[in-house]
Amino acid sequence: MTTDPLILVRGVHFAATLLAAGTTGFIFFVAEPATSKTRFAALYRQLTLWVWFALVVAVISGAVWLVLLASGLLGASIADVCLHGGAWPVLADTRFGLVWCIRFALALSLAGLLPWIATRWLQITIASVFLALPALVGHAGARPGLAGNLHLISDMLHLLAAGAWLGGLPAFAFLLWRERGAAGRGREAIRVVGRFSLLGVFSVGILLASGLLNSWSLLNGPRDLIASDYGRLVALKIALFGAMVAIAAVNKFYLTPRLPKPDALHALLRNSLAEIGLGLVVLTFVALLGTLPPSVHVHAASGGIPSDAAFVHIHTSEVMADVMIEPGRAGRTDVTIRVSREDSSNYPAKDVRLEIDPPTAGGRTIERGAVKQPDGSWLVNDLTLAPSGIWATRVIVQPAAGDPIVLDAPVVIER
Repeated sequence: MTTDPLILVRGVHFAATLLAAGTTGFIFFVAEPATSKTRFAALYRQLTLWVWFALVVAVISGAVWLVLLASGLLGASIADVCLHGGAWPVLADTRFGLVWCIRFALALSLAGLLPWIATRWLQITIASVFLALPALVGHAGARPGLAGNLHLISDMLHLLAAGAWLGGLPAFAFLLWRERGAAGRGREAIRVVGRFSLLGVFSVGILLASGLLNSWSLLNGPRDLIASDYGRLVALKIALFGAMVAIAAVNKFYLTPRLPKPDALHALLRNSLAEIGLGLVVLTFVALLGTLPPSVHVHAASGGIPSDAAFVHIHTSEVMADVMIEPGRAGRTDVTIRVSREDSSNYPAKDVRLEIDPPTAGGRTIERGAVKQPDGSWLVNDLTLAPSGIWATRVIVQPAAGDPIVLDAPVVIER
């Protein structure tokens, strides 16, 4: 198993994000309607501290994620990135950076609104967007066309459902813990369990449907569940999810009807803590899956990639492009572009142009036409790329008929 620190950081970030959004949802969809006004006021103050804590952890882990990503893209040490502002190009020139900035603003907004219960619907909306946006920088956000849009929507729903159930579990367990030995609160406990159970059933249905769609989008077939590292992790995640659903079923159909008996309440608390533990393991697998390429997204570069080259694969629903810059460091270099269809067959382009923007603000865009080679590739030679950093690359493909197709992606030019 890999020891990449990015996996731990992603896992912590997802856990904090789910806790912040899930606790916010639990407060208004479960706790407020099911408890008395006096008890809810005290509970709201306590759970607000939870949300604040989760938001702080989410922001800090998100910043560490950003630094680790910049370090990997630039091939620089973490100290180098922190001391010389290496994270700024990632913030300014990548989708991850844009999403990071938006989510940071959302976290600040939610934290500022928490003291005012009257803003409940605005809090829920902000928490939902904060929870769903990471789908844009995951595997779902990398797929073009209608299939990619459906996958993106499915992934967002998957995150929202996970937040409602798994993210709300700690608050639910906390409320059950408070109920231990409390006299005269049996009816409130029954209402809380009933409302959270209904929310859980709804969430599980969405998780099942969206999980099936996501697996269909990311795997070539059932064989990948045992034949690839990515598929095996998905299979383990499915198994753990099944265990969580089994525990939830025991809670709903066996323990809930026995409330408010103390033994049933204690068993519900124990099972909820077990669900939280399994959920944390699932989040670890999710963090690891985000660092692995799904088999359906793997595209091999024709002829291999030289060790000193910078390479990026870009695709849309109409055409894919493999862009190889050799050598991939600052100075004089050549760019080879291969354009192909989704099935990797050659795309009959009439013309191909390259535009590449430097990482420094105010730098001049380099624009060059590519020359078609006998092997079907397109060559732009004798470019001077300086300085090093994250360059924004655009490949403009002119088909035999119709409008040009623009493919864009960042590429790292080393020192």
